[in-house]
Amino acid sequence: MIRSMQLAMHGLFVLLLAVGTVRAIQTGERTAWVVAGCTAMVLWYAAGLVLSRRRASPVAGRWWVAGLVLLWVVGVLLNPELSWIAFALFFLVMHLLPRVPALLTVVLMTVVVVIAQVSNADGEGTAARVIGPCFGALVAVGVAWVYSQLRAESEARRSLVQQLTATRDDLVATHDELAVAQRQAGVLAERSRLARDIHDTLAQGFSSIVLLSRAGLTGPASDAAGRTGSSDAERLRGLLEQVEQTAVTGLQDARTVVLALTPDELSEAPLPAALGRLLGRLGEQTELRTDLVVDGSAQALPTAIEVALLRLAQSALANVRQHADASRVAVTLTYQDDAVGLDVVDDGRGFDPASARIRSNGSGFGLRAMRERLADVGGSLTVESSPGEGTAIGASVPLAAGS
Repeated sequence: MIRSMQLAMHGLFVLLLAVGTVRAIQTGERTAWVVAGCTAMVLWYAAGLVLSRRRASPVAGRWWVAGLVLLWVVGVLLNPELSWIAFALFFLVMHLLPRVPALLTVVLMTVVVVIAQVSNADGEGTAARVIGPCFGALVAVGVAWVYSQLRAESEARRSLVQQLTATRDDLVATHDELAVAQRQAGVLAERSRLARDIHDTLAQGFSSIVLLSRAGLTGPASDAAGRTGSSDAERLRGLLEQVEQTAVTGLQDARTVVLALTPDELSEAPLPAALGRLLGRLGEQTELRTDLVVDGSAQALPTAIEVALLRLAQSALANVRQHADASRVAVTLTYQDDAVGLDVVDDGRGFDPASARIRSNGSGFGLRAMRERLADVGGSLTVESSPGEGTAIGASVPLAAGS
């Protein structure tokens, strides 16, 4: 639409200029000057078209239309037949000049047309020669106003399209960044899960092996003849069997971590039985008295919750074995309608939970791993302890959170 109106304005200028030039030549007045003036007008008009394609400033466009109007006035002075070119110039004036100067210029040009036509009328049709230019000027102003409105709407639409395109590009970039962030978050979550699994399984198993090995190395020495008594041999054999059993369990745990499967303890028995085996193994390897209490009716739990509670019990019992110097430890598994709880209580030396931190040798990671593991299934961890008064670790997991 806009392009068609532009072509129509250019065509109107060329048509009116050609008709005016022919009629002026036919009068035989100042023919050479008329041709020169019309040629100058054509060249100036063409220069303006070239200028518009180079995105010139509005000021340059105003100077161009002012020069075009001035050339037209000179042409009218040479021959009144060129006055009708004003109707093509009205559109350019309304388009390139500010509103008030444009209207004043149109009025002045209309006055010039009227004077030129009346002076050339010889007293005939004077009224028509006045009304015609005035009406033509009004039509030209109206068309120019419609053109400006269409052009403004076109610019607004183009600006909106550009904004939408930029917004789309921003959304695509944001989506890509979000995808990268999600992948990074997934990698970090997987690393955290592996760290907890390794701490709760392999690290605890290696710690048990180390303790058993130290117990064997610090046992009674050989007798004077260099022979080991039968009781010492049996004791070492028992320690080696425990080392073997712990290593086999660690190997199974390693395979489970690698394959990200349900823990081997839970694949063969429900959570209470798995906790019972943990306590039984701990009692066999140490002098600790162990108790397991199941409160409430045992029920099938989501795998994620069973894994979290089993790993927490493994980590807590390993801490009791390595650090608590306790004589008794009790594990209580509580089933409720909307939650499940696990408590590990010992009568050991205790500690200050506020001062617990990860040390340079990598120990001290257990409590943080417990909290992170429970947080993954919507649970929470509480630690109650003080030096000399034992330790109580409690976990609570809403069943709906892990479903």
